[in-house]
Amino acid sequence: MVERILNIEQEQIDRRATRKRVESVLEAVRMYRALGDLRKVNEAISARKEWFKVAERTAAYQVGSDEHLRGICDEVEQAISRLDEQEQGIIRERYLKRDKTFDFLLFHELNLSERTYHRIKARAIEKLAYMLRLEVKVQ
Repeated sequence: MVERILNIEQEQIDRRATRKRVESVLEAVRMYRALGDLRKVNEAISARKEWFKVAERTAAYQVGSDEHLRGICDEVEQAISRLDEQEQGIIRERYLKRDKTFDFLLFHELNLSERTYHRIKARAIEKLAYMLRLEVKVQ
């Protein structure tokens, strides 16, 4: 375990690619939370109508993908809960709320300087990348 931690420090991580990867997962979680209930309602409606035979045949796939997305949401939520309070607040406000908040508004709301805000956000994204195994190594 200690060797793995020491290796992480020595590895070269592409921070930009890692950030984009984490942000894309957070966006998927946000979208699933916003639209997940709607998908369930539409699935129930389409199952009642005979002319949606294709939807009925793909229902098993949709349930599987919903379960997969729900699992990702749970993993992301567990990872976020292990962040510091300030980091959690930034990630939740910036990426997981239904209406996204822009960085320049958020650091004013949190009474942080722009530089401090970006440091905390970068640290939170880096921690999430390690916890979710999303880091991109430089090749």
